[in-house]
Amino acid sequence: MKSNSRLALSPISKSRTILAIALSISLIATGCSAQWISVALADLPVLIQMALNIGTIVTTLQSGQQINAAEAAAIQNISAQASKDLNLLATLYNEYKTNPSAGTLQKIQGVIADIDQNLPALLQAAHIGNPVLSARVTAGVNLILTTVASFAALMPQTSALSASQKVAHSVRAIPKASDLKKQWNQQVCGPAGNSPLDFGTTGCTVR
Repeated sequence: MKSNSRLALSPISKSRTILAIALSISLIATGCSAQWISVALADLPVLIQMALNIGTIVTTLQSGQQINAAEAAAIQNISAQASKDLNLLATLYNEYKTNPSAGTLQKIQGVIADIDQNLPALLQAAHIGNPVLSARVTAGVNLILTTVASFAALMPQTSALSASQKVAHSVRAIPKASDLKKQWNQQVCGPAGNSPLDFGTTGCTVR
C-alpha cells in the first residue's frame, strides 16, 4: 500500500503554513495602514491652515469694503467648521496610529462624511455675490474636499462607507503637502486683476 505522507501536511507543517499566511496578511495590513495614515498626517496640517486662511480672506476684504456682513459671517462660518472638522480628523488619525481600533476607524469615516456634507452645504448657503471672491472661496473648499476624499480612497474599506466615499475609492492621485500649498497659493491667493481681491499676502498664502 502506497503512503500518502507526501500528499498530507503534518500538524507542524499546517501550523507553519497558517503562521506564514497570518504574518503575510499582517505585513500587508501594516503597510497599507502606514500608507493611508502617513499621507493624511502629512497633508492635514496644510489643510487646517487652508481652512483658517479662508477666514483671513474675509478680514483682508473687509478693509476694502468688498463684502457685506452676511457674506463675511458665512465665509467665517465655513472657515470655522472646516477647521473644527479637520482638527478632529487629525486627532483621530493620530489616535488610530497610536492604538488602531475599529471604533476609531469608524469615527474617521464619520468625520470625512461630515466634511463631505457640511462644507458644500455651507458654501452654497453663503451666497457670495462677488464672482471672483466666490471662485476663490470655492476653490479653497474644493481643494480641501478633494484631498479629504483622497484620504478615504486609501482607508480600509468597510460597509459603513457612504456612496460618495465609495466613489472616492477610485481616486489615486493623492497630493503631497507641497503640492497642496502650491495649488492653494495659485488658485486662492494668486493675482485676480482686481487689487482689492488680490490676496497675495502672508495672511492668505500657505507656506
